Amino acid sequence: MDHISSIPESDALAGAWRVARDIHDHCAELKGHFEGHARFTPAEGDVLQYQEEGRLTYGAGQIFDAERRYIWRRVPEGWQVDFDDNRPFHLIRAADHPARHDCAPDLYILRYQFDALPRQWQCQCRITGPRKDLDLVTTYYRD
Repeated sequence: MDHISSIPESDALAGAWRVARDIHDHCAELKGHFEGHARFTPAEGDVLQYQEEGRLTYGAGQIFDAERRYIWRRVPEGWQVDFDDNRPFHLIRAADHPARHDCAPDLYILRYQFDALPRQWQCQCRITGPRKDLDLVTTYYRD
């Protein structure tokens, strides 16, 4: 996935999704897999509340309950994704531009592909830092 083909509108993302995430931790030489469900719930204006819940299997069969929440705000450049406490996470731009999150000393580079909407879409995330070297590939399937 080398680019963002187009930025979806709120109605294309709203609703329930099945989530599958593969994790490769190069530093620890471990792999993980997340299976769960996510929901984009419309809020005021062009805002979507994102909530994800599921089970993470990591390494030698360790299983954890996992969840995350974000706020997606439609802006002229694309989507501004923030943590649920309103701290900025990254901007998904409408051009061929990877999203970035500098969380010193770590760097997150995210690439989105929305070509297969309305049935599915994908996000690839590369995380690097002094103690981090991870690849995450998340695929969303319409529930």
